[in-house]
Amino acid sequence: MSNDIIKDDPTSIDNFAGWTDEVEGYDQPQNAGIIQGNLIKFTNEATWVLRDGTELSANLELIAVDVARIVQKWWDQQPVETIILEPHQKFPDIEEMNAKVPRKEWIEGPDGKPRGPYQAQHVVYLLDPNPMDKYTFPTGTTGGRIAVSELRDKIVWRRRLQGPNVYPVITLSDTFFPTRFGGRQRPHFVIKRFVRLGGEGGEVQALAPPAQAPVNQPAQQVAAQAELPLQEVKEPSLKEEMGDEVPFNDPVPDLGKAESPKASARPLPNPRRNLKKPARDSARKAKRRPANVLDAG
Repeated sequence: MSNDIIKDDPTSIDNFAGWTDEVEGYDQPQNAGIIQGNLIKFTNEATWVLRDGTELSANLELIAVDVARIVQKWWDQQPVETIILEPHQKFPDIEEMNAKVPRKEWIEGPDGKPRGPYQAQHVVYLLDPNPMDKYTFPTGTTGGRIAVSELRDKIVWRRRLQGPNVYPVITLSDTFFPTRFGGRQRPHFVIKRFVRLGGEGGEVQALAPPAQAPVNQPAQQVAAQAELPLQEVKEPSLKEEMGDEVPFNDPVPDLGKAESPKASARPLPNPRRNLKKPARDSARKAKRRPANVLDAG
């Protein structure tokens, strides 16, 4: 491909964007790209660990950059078939799929009982922005599904308020999950803040050149100052959340300037007294009227 063609293509930035090491005619397994970077697990002891058992810090801040939904068939603790669901595509009937599999192909579940080899999986992709390390958290448990669903809902609602390209910075935590066996801890993502990756149109923002360390300043301190600049998203105002002006904004009256009760207006006459007065006046006029005079009309 010539350089002229590359220049004419507006979507081509450089060779980093078009990099691939795939070989033509060679189909990789469908599940080859599911796990990206470091695999994260949530243990029965409510700890977050890597594949080798290294425990992750509770203060580690990661950006949740994507989620995925898949169906996998397991055999000998390895996925032998992977179905990646498209956006808005519903999960297939897992029970029906397992019912068609011979019992000899069923696997042992966490409770020690046999279960079907097909399992629904929810996957969260995380990024540590400073060293650019990638992490993947796959889960097939009910507690894990709830954690992923809650995170997804909060992202969707925040984007409705503040537009696309908004992503949460989270820490890995746990919360109580009631079950029929008395309850246990389940995974939980704590959102610390939201950041915007790229501009409004998704373009890549240019980064500042690396800072040069002064002679009397340690290089470690300069490296800490030259972290990846992320645009932090401000919290939406009450007007943005409600979609309207805030009611009840009438000025508060100054009670110090209110009139004194002594200077108030004279009370109105008694209504009952006013009703009787016209009747008495009519009676007095009737006595003064001559008897032989008829009313006109």
